[in-house]
Amino acid sequence: MAKIAIILLLISLGLLIIYGIDVMVATQSETGAVTGEAQGFLPLNEAIRGSIFGGGAVALSIIGFALGRKEPNNTIPILLFINGGLIILGLVIVMAMANFEMDQNTIRTIGSTMLTGGILIGLGIAKILMDKKKLRTK
Repeated sequence: MAKIAIILLLISLGLLIIYGIDVMVATQSETGAVTGEAQGFLPLNEAIRGSIFGGGAVALSIIGFALGRKEPNNTIPILLFINGGLIILGLVIVMAMANFEMDQNTIRTIGSTMLTGGILIGLGIAKILMDKKKLRTK
């Protein structure tokens, strides 16, 4: 099951990278600056792009954690840290690059995205602690 978990976490990482690059392209888009609707290289609007690539990556990460939780493994927590950190770092970079207004929806999105990244990092910590406990009892 650990191999399946690692594959899911790698797919999740790939989705996050694609999503991040698309958001950065959309942020730098000149046509988006004029019309107010920035478009990346993916032909999707922000909500669908976030649901598929962001939400899908988080779901795959959580499933990967659940599948790999019983077997001690060093790769799973590392990938969880990378995925969670990438979510948080990506949000910070986009916030620094973008020129946007802080309304209630923006604050809610930032908060939930930070929380999601923190949860993945927390799962990585939990996996390390679970592995240590299992190795101590053997």
